[in-house]
Amino acid sequence: MQIVSSLILVTAAAAGLLMTPVNACEPYKKHTIKAKGIEASFIEYGATITNLWVNDKDGVPRDIVLGWDDTKQYNLQAGLPGFLGAVVGRYANRIANGTFTIDGTEYHTPLNENNITTLHGGDMGFNRLNWTLVDKGKQDITFGLTSANGDEGFPGTVDVRVKYSVNDNQEWHIDYQGTTDKETIMMLSQHTYWNLDAFTTSDTVDDHVLWIPADKYVKTDGSLIPTGELVEVDGTALDFQKEKPIGRDLKEAKECGFDCVGYDNCFILSDPNKEEYQLKAYAPSTGIQLAIKTDQPAFQFYSCGGLDGTLPIKKTQGPEGSKKHAHRRRQDQKYVPQYGCFVLETEEYIDGINNPQWGKEHMGLLKPGEEYTQHAEYHFSIHH
Repeated sequence: MQIVSSLILVTAAAAGLLMTPVNACEPYKKHTIKAKGIEASFIEYGATITNLWVNDKDGVPRDIVLGWDDTKQYNLQAGLPGFLGAVVGRYANRIANGTFTIDGTEYHTPLNENNITTLHGGDMGFNRLNWTLVDKGKQDITFGLTSANGDEGFPGTVDVRVKYSVNDNQEWHIDYQGTTDKETIMMLSQHTYWNLDAFTTSDTVDDHVLWIPADKYVKTDGSLIPTGELVEVDGTALDFQKEKPIGRDLKEAKECGFDCVGYDNCFILSDPNKEEYQLKAYAPSTGIQLAIKTDQPAFQFYSCGGLDGTLPIKKTQGPEGSKKHAHRRRQDQKYVPQYGCFVLETEEYIDGINNPQWGKEHMGLLKPGEEYTQHAEYHFSIHH
């Protein structure tokens, strides 16, 4: 880590935003926000969402995000699975060979994925840091973080804020903001693992119906490094331009790395309209529908092929899962199997910094005096 000026350190310390050591022995306190028909809880570690309750078609509140009942485990079991419900950064998704160049200077970041790529910011990305609770209201909460020049190899000291809010329309909004004192790269995203059935009738999301109106995806090699090609989805298992169950073509979907079956792909919205929903998913069993609206031009869709049955299903989930039974110790503990969830990251073109042919606007560059912003809305309703 490079040395930053004492002024920056003093300022950041005064704001309470410098990353703090993690005490793995103490549980994290949950901070809850709520509005009509929606309730969400978060912890400082990774600015992570731990629970999200919305009503199913019978009016029963269901917790539809994966997580740990014991909040200590978010740090102790950070790889099972990784990035669970956290904000990922400083640069989400992958950086080819952990190398990028800004203004003729080459930078190197940790090869934390198969010793080949940098994934979601490196060994100690934003998901592994203790954020600071900046502000808290009944319906909103804001977390802040200062990442010093040289952290994980990235240039520039950056100040980041993430504001979560809910409203009476059953919406969860995320607003990201960031600044830097030196030209750097930034791409933030939220790594929620979803199961809209809340494990009430099925262990997998095969029957979840998904619609992604994207006509292209980013072609990658076996290490999931973009080749630079933007490929048409027509006629492939990656075609979700008309809604279909996730499991329908899943076994034919093999554009997700070496020996992989399933989805782990960046879908490109060629003509995005931030005023309209760009994606929808619903579970027929509960009727719960998720619709996403964002000002970003891409989504990373991951079908949880890497899960291996070691993450427990929360006590708030399953056929009897409810707030009433949230603290009841289940005797027959069950675990999330492969394809038991899905992830949808709102973001820019992945590894855009190493693919300038896609356009400078997709490179993720952030300069002093500029502000990184991103907005995403998650709307919950009952599918009819």
